[in-house]
Amino acid sequence: MSNRRPRFSQSVVCAMVVASWLIVFKSPLFAIPAFARKYDTKCSSCHTIFPRLNKTGYLSKRLGYSMPPDMEEDKPVPKIHSADKNIRWNLGDTLALVFQTSATYDKTGAPEEPSTTNNSLNLDNALLFLGGTIPESNFSYFGEYKLYEDGETALEKVLVQYTHGNVRQSFFVKGGKMQLQETSGFRGSDPLGLFREGPLMFTAVDPNLFTMDQAPTTIAAGFTWASMYYKQVLGLTMKVTNGLNADGSEIVQDSEKHSKDVWLQADYLFGPDGGVSFMGYFGRKYQVQNEGLENEFEYYPRIRRWGVFGNYLFFDKLDTITGYMHGRDDWKWESNDTILNYKNDSWYGEVDYYLQTGFAATARYDWMREKFDLQDGFLRTRAWTLGLQKTLTKQGNLCARLSYMDQKITDPADQIQTEKHLAADIRLGW
Repeated sequence: MSNRRPRFSQSVVCAMVVASWLIVFKSPLFAIPAFARKYDTKCSSCHTIFPRLNKTGYLSKRLGYSMPPDMEEDKPVPKIHSADKNIRWNLGDTLALVFQTSATYDKTGAPEEPSTTNNSLNLDNALLFLGGTIPESNFSYFGEYKLYEDGETALEKVLVQYTHGNVRQSFFVKGGKMQLQETSGFRGSDPLGLFREGPLMFTAVDPNLFTMDQAPTTIAAGFTWASMYYKQVLGLTMKVTNGLNADGSEIVQDSEKHSKDVWLQADYLFGPDGGVSFMGYFGRKYQVQNEGLENEFEYYPRIRRWGVFGNYLFFDKLDTITGYMHGRDDWKWESNDTILNYKNDSWYGEVDYYLQTGFAATARYDWMREKFDLQDGFLRTRAWTLGLQKTLTKQGNLCARLSYMDQKITDPADQIQTEKHLAADIRLGW
């Protein structure tokens, strides 16, 4: 591994300095995203720092993108369809644009190979959102269109939701193209955290080309219960989804796969902003093994995941978060082999300290262990991630972030591959 010290390009150094300055000093830019415009409030009403949801944001999503109204003693509990009855519908309150740009520096190293470095200035993405309630009805809608990301444009999400009941007890049914593991779960089970990348358990791709980060065509149903003053909240969700194609892409139309996958989640929220969650996934997918070789074959592995997650916010400042996920897939090396198992266990722990509203220092540790049956040793991955996040407007729609990630991958022969990633980015919601 090379001992030569890598040098930053002048452009990357300048970008890092500007992003660091923005984190410390507020910017005069002024804009507010769609839901904040609609309810004449700040992004911090539903987010600790965008895009991470607090309890109000979690409830708002489950109630069909309606702001949870007050529940008063000895007064009727408001119905879902009447929650927004005094709010006039406006197209500008349903649309939002989000842009993210960054400067990054990467260094990788492998046994008996020289280290490599790379730095760049990036337009990470430009996203268009459309969402809200249909006035004085039980219907709501949400869409996300990727205007640009990695040189591509695509429809990321589109769904219609029907919510019945009142703000204390309600049921919902929704369908469309939606994320499998999205913010329907609370804090620990929500991959949209404060960092650029979610925990390894949500973003890693296993040998069967399966990942939790997918958005196929899905039908979902759920139940939400809240105690008076929302001191306790219970959320139950079930999704039936198309799953993935053999190449790992989401199934959104016809395919050769005839079975459906099932995803379950239960969330219990308590206290000022604490919660525990349980998640389970059961499905199948076509898999092409040894693609392009003489011994290429196809089979139909079962995919199983289950996880437990939790968080608790101390003194309205210190958020402690943890999660564990176990996975087990069917696996075959050759077409005439018996079915074995690929197993993985992953865990993460995170601490977020809010120095003030919209300003947080964060640290996360990820650990993952993978193993095939009848094979000696484990593939082990561990990663440290440190960061600073600060909103730069009173509304909370402009956020600057600095993050550093140090990752080591150790194979069964104890060979170590290293990756280091430094990034500064600015995210603007309009």
